[in-house]
Amino acid sequence: MLSIRQSSAAKANKALVDTKPKAQARSKAAARTKPDRDETNSAWLKRVGATDGVILLGGAGISHFRIRVAQSHARADLRPSRWSIAGVLLDYKTFLSVPLELCGESSEIALGNGVKTCSIVDYDDPAKFPNIAVIRFTKDADKILTNAKLIAGDRERNTPAQRGIIDLPAMMLPWLSYIWIAGKASNPLAEGLGLPSAAFVETVYGMAGIELSPGLASSTSCPEAIWQSAKYWQDFYEAAAVSVNEQDAAHQIPSGKFLIRQDTAAPTWPSDG
Repeated sequence: MLSIRQSSAAKANKALVDTKPKAQARSKAAARTKPDRDETNSAWLKRVGATDGVILLGGAGISHFRIRVAQSHARADLRPSRWSIAGVLLDYKTFLSVPLELCGESSEIALGNGVKTCSIVDYDDPAKFPNIAVIRFTKDADKILTNAKLIAGDRERNTPAQRGIIDLPAMMLPWLSYIWIAGKASNPLAEGLGLPSAAFVETVYGMAGIELSPGLASSTSCPEAIWQSAKYWQDFYEAAAVSVNEQDAAHQIPSGKFLIRQDTAAPTWPSDG
């Protein structure tokens, strides 16, 4: 069974900040810095000033619900994850990821190695995507973007995608089978197959010498593993930072912000009307 090793940290990483407002009266000043109940995810990104790093989103649609439940295999308490997709944030409007939602010309998936430039607008609705986090594992965002373009290819420079580094379309197939309940329809994580979006992010950072899931007992990637690493493996990253040159921006304790609107995974059913 897939599981995440327990960290030796006594407390959660204080550099990872919960932006959910406390249950207290809100002054006008607090209203400018804390979210409204209907705050969109793009508005949240602007408010917290997030422009780079790893973005995690947790959806409430049926497919995202199934992905969150699948990651219970990666948790000791067997609870579903809060997250269903990971990506590399480009700015508060876009991020690179490997979404399982299929649209457009199907051949584009292979040409881009499954990687797409996703618009936050498509993930903006807090009812459909109630959970969001942005985590910085490095200050060198340019290096991360360079690695991402190497894997996805850069059509402006006519450079092909590098499926030899990681074959993301091949990873998409078992997950689509699982979501659609087609074929064997088994949980890919239980078979040692990571979620494509998380595998993409982990590979991009791994090429920069940054390990995103030191607590994972295998090479299987998933958003939950990235989240657990950022939240509880700060000692690992601190040790990595002091073992290299202090000027090396590729190593730092993970920091960031998150907002959890739906702690327990539950699907948003389509209207019967």
